[in-house]
Parts: sequence; structure tokens; C-alpha cells
Amino acid sequence: MTTREREDGPVDGSGVKALPAAEEFAWARQRRADIRRAGGVLDLVLPLREGGAGPALFCAPPLVGASWCYLALLPHLAPEHPVHGLQLRGLRRPEPLPVDLAEAARDFADQIRLTQPHGPYHLFGWSIGGNTAHAIAEELERRGHEVGLLVIGDTVPGLPNSLSVADDNLWLVCDFVLRELGYQPVVEPDDPDPVRRMLEVVRGRPGLGLHEWPDRQLLALPHVIRNNLAAAQRHVPGRVRGPVLFLSATEDERSTESKVASWDDHVSTPVDVVEVDCLHEHMLLPAPVARIGAAISARLGGPRVPGTNPKSPEPTAGALESFIATGEPRT
Repeated sequence: MTTREREDGPVDGSGVKALPAAEEFAWARQRRADIRRAGGVLDLVLPLREGGAGPALFCAPPLVGASWCYLALLPHLAPEHPVHGLQLRGLRRPEPLPVDLAEAARDFADQIRLTQPHGPYHLFGWSIGGNTAHAIAEELERRGHEVGLLVIGDTVPGLPNSLSVADDNLWLVCDFVLRELGYQPVVEPDDPDPVRRMLEVVRGRPGLGLHEWPDRQLLALPHVIRNNLAAAQRHVPGRVRGPVLFLSATEDERSTESKVASWDDHVSTPVDVVEVDCLHEHMLLPAPVARIGAAISARLGGPRVPGTNPKSPEPTAGALESFIATGEPRT
């Protein structure tokens, strides 16, 4: 059982969504801006916006492990809501990585409770972050705490295993790192040393955000991503009791109905659905995130943010994020 909102963007004369080619660079520009604004901070809890008397929102990291991307949400979320980004271990310094999503959820629940000792707790996760947010909600409820809102950003439980994290796909992970952090994704499938190529691109573009990172930190990125994907693929979610909002990207092959239905055994209340007219990997670009922010604000009890009527989204490429939505890497 669902309730649904739908926002359709403009189409061209053929009925196909109009996506200007010039906007393809918006993804890289936004990612670079995110890194500069966040200062590359990799703390386990990153305060994206502090202060405000409203309920706080805790954002679970997508596949890359850092939550800088949620800075895009702030202009579209009512200003009285503090926003915290949760970030994976292993990025800031060498340490054991979680063996599964349940372990990561326990760790994140601890960090959330240290930041906010009393509930209710409000959670948002895009892509694999949605799986993590669900696992955190389950853990908080297991401890007897109230989850006021769980926002799942276009992902499904039981991620498919069609993309291996074996070494023969290391090029794809390195390419994904470059794309997610605002660099040109130039790693090829036949590259004999994808990690070295990734480092060369970063070192060759000073000023884009990661040039001053030590090699150890850069090399941790593919390792953490592969572990994050494997943990999500192994995870068997339980059931959460609190309210759930599902955000569905409508330009992917899988239907909204099938995505929402995949959560039927893992939620206890009717799911609200907001459809966003974009691809999965575009959801945090300006037009779709405006709609997302308005939807979350409404459910957190905040006023509507002026100027949150989204237009058509910007196109980008994102093979791994596309895989999260469809089970098939985009080529």
C-alpha cells in the first residue's frame, strides 16, 4: 500500500526528456564544490548543518562512503533542521572495516546516539545509503528507540550480485571514484594498473579537492567501496516499524511499483512514495534534490522552502550507482 506524488519534467518534440548536453558537466562541478565545502573531512559524523530547533536528519553514505554529497540537500530542506552526514570507517585512517551491514548499522547507531541522545530519529540514505539507513533504523528500533522517519532513496533490499567486487572489476571501482569526486573518469577495462591510473588523474589535477591527500587515503577509497558493496549484497534486512518515504527515480528501467514492492517484507507501515523524474545517479543534482528536500521537509514538519519546484534533471554517467538501481552496470 502506497501513497504517491509525481512530478513530470518537460519533454522534447519526440516525447523524450530534454537533457541539454551542456548540463553533463554539472555532476563533476557539484562534486568538486561538495569536496571544497566539506573540506574533505572524513569524520564518522560530519555536521553538514548545525543549529536549529527542528528534528535533525542523519544521512547514511552512498557507495563512495563519504556524505559530502548531501550538502546539495541543504538549500532545499527547511533551515530549522540540523543535518549530519554519516561516513564509513577506513577512509579517515586505517582500521578494520565492517564485515556486514548490520555491523556498520550498530556503529552508526552508536554515533547517532552520541550526537543526539534522545529520539525520535530521522534517517535518509540515497542508493546504498538507503540500505544502510534501513539497517540503522532496524538497529535503533531494536534498542527501543523511535524512528520518526526513514527516507529510502531509490534502492532495493538484497542487492543483486551481478556486479562482482573481484579484481577484474577494479577498473570500474577506480573509474567510479574519479567520477564521484569530480574528476574525469578515464580508467578503461583493459588498464593494467587501474589504481595507478586513478592516482595519476588526481595528482595531475591540483586544486580539484583531493590533490593534497596522501596516497594511503586515496588508495583506501576503492577498498572501502568494494567492502561497502559486498556488505550490502550480503545483508538480509529485517523489518522496521516507523514511517517510510521512498524516493523513486523514474527514468531507470525498474518500475516504481516493483522497487516499492521489494520492501514489503521489511516495513510495517504504508510507504509514502515521491517519484523524481531523473536517473538514479542524478537524484542529488539541483532539480531532483529540490523536490526531495521539499518532500522531506514536509514530513519533518518544516515549512516549504521557497523555489523548490524542480525542473528537468541534469544528465551524468554513473555505472556503479546505476547498478544499484537496476542490477546492471551502465555502459
